[in-house]
Amino acid sequence: MEITCNNETLILSKHRAVFWPRKQVLFLADMHLGKTGYFRSQGIPIPSTVMTGDLQRLSALIETYQPRTIVVAGDMFHHDYNTDIDIFKQWRASCADIDLVLVPGNHDRLMKIDYHDLGICLTEKSYMMEPFLITHHHTKNSESGFVISGHIHPGYIITGKARQSCRMACFIVSQQHMVLPAFSAFTGLYTGYDISPSNKYYLIGNDTIFCV
Repeated sequence: MEITCNNETLILSKHRAVFWPRKQVLFLADMHLGKTGYFRSQGIPIPSTVMTGDLQRLSALIETYQPRTIVVAGDMFHHDYNTDIDIFKQWRASCADIDLVLVPGNHDRLMKIDYHDLGICLTEKSYMMEPFLITHHHTKNSESGFVISGHIHPGYIITGKARQSCRMACFIVSQQHMVLPAFSAFTGLYTGYDISPSNKYYLIGNDTIFCV
């Protein structure tokens, strides 16, 4: 689905990402790479195929949009370096010609030398790509530009007859701000935020996106 923010066309993807055609930039947030490896280290048997599925979706996005730059709005990694990160390192070698920028989130704890070794440019907590300001956790309106953030893993509950309900990942878009859905499939969905009639909620349902 195409939308307009600050007079710029953005494409919302069913794969939980946003493409900016004019600059050939792909935005996403909350990949939480290494989360499955962290759970296994705590004795919880989560297969690494969960993470490889996320990387396959990212590869599909790259094939579709051919971005020059990928910008991750925080929580690219879940914890410290573990064996899952080695899987990501192999994947990264397959697209080394694409610039990969990380605006750090609260879970990004790798050492700077690790980011460098993985071909990742680490920014400050806010990163300006005029007219967009990218940050992980957005708390107030910015005078610097339209804000793109992540962090809350937004979901939306659709209710039907006979007490039926369905929870879906979504993009939340206001006049000055967009919240990206969590890219990782291995995350929960937060629905405890206040629904505002001035916002638009773009829900991801199977192979489509629709606005409520």
